[in-house]
Amino acid sequence: MGLKTMSRIPGIAVIGLGVIGVVHVEALKELERRGVARLIGVYDIDPSRTSEISSKYGCKGYASLKETLLDPSVDVVSIATPHYLHAGQAIMAMEYKKHVIVEKPMATSVTAAREMISRARRNGVRLGVIYQGRYSEGASKLKTLIAEGVLGKILLVVGEMMWWRDEKTYYLKDETARSWRGMWGTEGGGVLINQAIHLVDLIIWLSGDVEEVFGYIDNLAHPSIDVEDLGIAVMKLRGGGYGSLVANLFTRPERYQYRRLRILGEKGQAELADTELVFLKTVDGLSIEAKGEAKAETISMPWHLHARLFEDFLLALKEDRDFPIDGEEGLKSLETVKAIYYSSQIRQPVKLPLQGWLL
Repeated sequence: MGLKTMSRIPGIAVIGLGVIGVVHVEALKELERRGVARLIGVYDIDPSRTSEISSKYGCKGYASLKETLLDPSVDVVSIATPHYLHAGQAIMAMEYKKHVIVEKPMATSVTAAREMISRARRNGVRLGVIYQGRYSEGASKLKTLIAEGVLGKILLVVGEMMWWRDEKTYYLKDETARSWRGMWGTEGGGVLINQAIHLVDLIIWLSGDVEEVFGYIDNLAHPSIDVEDLGIAVMKLRGGGYGSLVANLFTRPERYQYRRLRILGEKGQAELADTELVFLKTVDGLSIEAKGEAKAETISMPWHLHARLFEDFLLALKEDRDFPIDGEEGLKSLETVKAIYYSSQIRQPVKLPLQGWLL
């Protein structure tokens, strides 16, 4: 089936109105002001939340997902619901011939993610996955420099994410949080699939696809949840280099949280602090040095990177071109995380791509 193209200014509905869903709404309102998008409406399982956000941002409030999808003015559905709902809601939207942009992880299983990719193709619609870190100035600049060969062949990439999540104010915050966070069946995992997957995506995007992983996961400081608050992995890259990843949610004091990605190549090295390019040195004399600071808050986020990603997705529809973070690209980080989980379970290296029946 041919791809459904877009000639008018796209109408978008946001599904799920938690912290990230509101970020989606704010980003889309900015694009609406610039004439790039139309925020048609919002839907949340909590009717009072739907009413609150629709009134605040001047858009429709839907009573159900089906009502949202039956609206002919909705061309794109932006999904920001709990992880375990992503695949089913995305597939349903695609069956209604809606384009879909979905928060990470795109699904809680590799099998479901692959089905999403298949359904998008079958219905002639686009599927995009949200990894807004790629749209930061620092990451974009480093990507360009790597493509230009400034660092030479990538030999080693080292990712660190030292964050904090409090049980009372995060995992047990309210009824909604308690209904899905911290459980394998609903969150799909812990720190790796929820927070560090952004770092995994940057590792793959900047350094190349992962060929094999060996990993450990554990829960050392969050007794009320079932999933990991610590993930450690060694990766073999298809390009011949290697990578490592360490991520946790028990970093104290909280004001010293940080996320770093260091890349070492044949001709130089570079470092991202969060998404800012703070260090680059090469044997050819190229030099960048800036001060990267630790953060006290790593839950809330500005909307501007989401706005850049949404704008690129909508332009891809208008120009009938590929969106850089399509389903196949979004699957890579999910599959890598799932391979780490599987490796931790069997205590052996795991090769990618995974067999569908495994995870």
